[in-house]
Amino acid sequence: MSGDDELSSAIELIGVARQAYAGDKTALGVLEALEQRLTDPLRLAIAGIVKAGKSTLLNGILGEQIAPTDAGECTKVVTWYRYSQTPSITVHPSGRPAQRLPIRRTKGALVIDLGEMSADDVERIDVWWPAPALKSLILIDTPGIASISQDISARSLSFLTPEDAPSEADAIVYLLRHLHPSDLGFLAAFRDTAVGASQSVNAVAVLSRADEIGSGRIDSLLSASKVALRYERDGELASLALGVIPVAGLLAEGARTLRETEFNALRELANLDRQTRERLLVSADRFVRPVEG
Repeated sequence: MSGDDELSSAIELIGVARQAYAGDKTALGVLEALEQRLTDPLRLAIAGIVKAGKSTLLNGILGEQIAPTDAGECTKVVTWYRYSQTPSITVHPSGRPAQRLPIRRTKGALVIDLGEMSADDVERIDVWWPAPALKSLILIDTPGIASISQDISARSLSFLTPEDAPSEADAIVYLLRHLHPSDLGFLAAFRDTAVGASQSVNAVAVLSRADEIGSGRIDSLLSASKVALRYERDGELASLALGVIPVAGLLAEGARTLRETEFNALRELANLDRQTRERLLVSADRFVRPVEG
């Protein structure tokens, strides 16, 4: 039986169950959620420790600066990104009706302003956006794990690895800076929650901010590839993730969102003689320092 046949059979079975439980609102709600899960695109969560670069990577995937990357309240809330031809943002406060938020951008980046609400008041945020990548994926940005605030970490853990229900995510991209026992523990918990007894692996690990490996040397990405390969061959991690990919999130986001003026600036920089260019690129301070004389 093909995957499509299995999907059709599962949806048909839900239809039969819906007739059998026609008078049970609770059961019908569960069946509706199951059918929605089957017909939705793949739900891919971006997870990892605080400041690993989750939102930056998500923006690189989308090709737009949609996910907030600052330390605002909205980054402490589970946020769903789905495809729609018409952009919209809906916040779901805990125990209260959903509210639409205005679409506002600052310097090209989307601003999600919760107003007087704090992250503790919000269950989730839904962002509907006309990004082509979202036609085949639902992306879920999660708060940082191992945060100083236990409440922030708990939001991600309860969402991705609930104790008494399947995970809301079908698969995850897990960002790590260094391999710690807490990373292995989380990936093991997600595997057990998401796929149960099948023990399938549905996670990919990302060695994030790869351009900072080795103190940001010019060969940092090469060094990051070696580190990622070493992690990938780690016996424990190999059973929990399909692979380890080194990624420079800011570079990816910049490449996907590059404007014409920025491209022209890069071209001008590339046309400089090598000695001048390398002198400018020693540090950010030197790069922006006015030319003397």
